[in-house]
Amino acid sequence: MRFLTHMGCGLFCSLLLALLPLQAQQVVVQQDFVELHTGPGRGYPIVQVVLKGDALTLLKQRGGWIRVQYRQQTLWLASAALAHLYLPEGEQSLASLWQVDQPPSAWQLGLAAGDFAGTSYYQLSASYDFSDVIFIELSAGQGSGQQASSQQFLVQLGVSPWPHWRWSPYFALGGGVLLTQPRTILVQTPERNSPMANMELGLDYALTRRLQANLRYRRGLISTERDINEETNTWLIGLKLAF
Repeated sequence: MRFLTHMGCGLFCSLLLALLPLQAQQVVVQQDFVELHTGPGRGYPIVQVVLKGDALTLLKQRGGWIRVQYRQQTLWLASAALAHLYLPEGEQSLASLWQVDQPPSAWQLGLAAGDFAGTSYYQLSASYDFSDVIFIELSAGQGSGQQASSQQFLVQLGVSPWPHWRWSPYFALGGGVLLTQPRTILVQTPERNSPMANMELGLDYALTRRLQANLRYRRGLISTERDINEETNTWLIGLKLAF
């Protein structure tokens, strides 16, 4: 009878924990070690390593990261480590008790519209996050003016120092090619393919975990056959979707 009572209590406690929000729950590490970061992302430095048998307290969940308390410090643990965390005196890992949101993919698709050198401009982009901080982006854009149309094909390497802020600024450097085609015979503008370098400042705003709105300013330097290179400004507003 005591065995059945103990087993029933253990099952009830496990079901109750599964229904409670993920906060203020003490757990024990059951593998060699788990790593704790200063923030909710791989780009934040590792400042503590919790060894097997040590206890820590789960506080809250943010996407694929868990905020924890360990030795009077508040740090962050990747949700993948839940498989190695057990309740005190338990034989079941937290991974089997909690449904943890999976982080978005490292790939993002973007669509933006704005102004390039006084003409209407539309851009389609694809980016890949090497980490929470560093990303690469490929973009193709179409500009349309009264006298000429243009196309841009660019590659940029960017840095986002605070990727988990709701308003997240970033900085990017890159280059590519600008293709210009005349649209009228009244202005003798020759077709040309010009290499260009650019610097971009942007601001991302998280609408959801997978969807972001962004504002971009790009300063471009176009190499020409003349002695003086051309400088251009591009303003864009758009959306990025992680998939």
